[in-house]
Amino acid sequence: MKEEYNQKELARWKGFIDTLQDESEWHPNFNRKTIWKQYNSKLWFYPSEEYNRHIPVFLLYSHINKPTILDLTKEHSLIGKFLQEGYDVYLLEFGEPVMEERGIGLAEYLSQYVDPCIKKALQHSGKEQLSLSGFCLGGTIAIIYAALHPDLIRNLMLFVTPVDFDHIPDYHNWVESLKKDELDVSAILEEMNIIPAPFVRYGMRALTSPIYFSPYLSLLNKAYDKDYTQYWLRFNQWTNDHLSLTGAMGRDILTYFLKENLLMKGRFTLSEEEVDLQNIRSNLYLITSQYDHLVPPAISTPLLELVSSENKQVSEVAGGHASLIKYGISTELIQWLHGHSK
Repeated sequence: MKEEYNQKELARWKGFIDTLQDESEWHPNFNRKTIWKQYNSKLWFYPSEEYNRHIPVFLLYSHINKPTILDLTKEHSLIGKFLQEGYDVYLLEFGEPVMEERGIGLAEYLSQYVDPCIKKALQHSGKEQLSLSGFCLGGTIAIIYAALHPDLIRNLMLFVTPVDFDHIPDYHNWVESLKKDELDVSAILEEMNIIPAPFVRYGMRALTSPIYFSPYLSLLNKAYDKDYTQYWLRFNQWTNDHLSLTGAMGRDILTYFLKENLLMKGRFTLSEEEVDLQNIRSNLYLITSQYDHLVPPAISTPLLELVSSENKQVSEVAGGHASLIKYGISTELIQWLHGHSK
């Protein structure tokens, strides 16, 4: 018994040290190809394992992190789950911005990146509509797109998506200063042209600092499990793998979302184009996380009162902000998607 315990302890510490020293890079776990590119941004196409003839799924991720969390390992892959269920998947990956993109803000990302990619996916798939799935700030952008192009989006699936920015926690005081024009951060960001990835990472660390070391304790606790250490490695890489942000996009996030709380107005003008959330008639599936300190459920659910969708469903999963990789694709969601994708 004692020898068995010692062997497990040795395996645990060896796994812990080996994982921390592992410098291997992430690679996609499923076949994919690029079908559109602009600077460093790409539209990826993942062919399904057994095509079910349903409309495809289009994934729209945030500008802040790389979307590797959607396909961490073969066993922990949202993309893989959709593929296994017979859905072709398209993923718009926002790349590291270059200086030529420094003036690209929210409106330009919608019109020059999201819109061409969704229309490319429709043309490539031969379908007239698709299911749009947005994650975090990618979900916020997906909401605006669905309001501008309601006929193209049959299903709108949103994961931990901020809608009511008046209730985002932890930095309430400086948001108040921003709203009262006591703090002019947006002008500083725009002047920077490109906000370096370390700046973005430090900002996220400031929001999540109380729990920053807990993943290492989790690793130490289960480091004898090779499947777990591989998952932990890729997840930890994702948490540190932030993208730079154009100054214009940083300005727009602060101004339109944090300062003006644009979505809660329901109807607003973006670059001389009217956006009316009542135009959204898509079947809506909203997924929140019970212990999400960054985007609590109360920040997402106000959307239900702003849209015209008749079919609206909310699912709350266990865990925190990134728990969607384990719990986001439930049997309930797949059944819902099957029923609205023919």
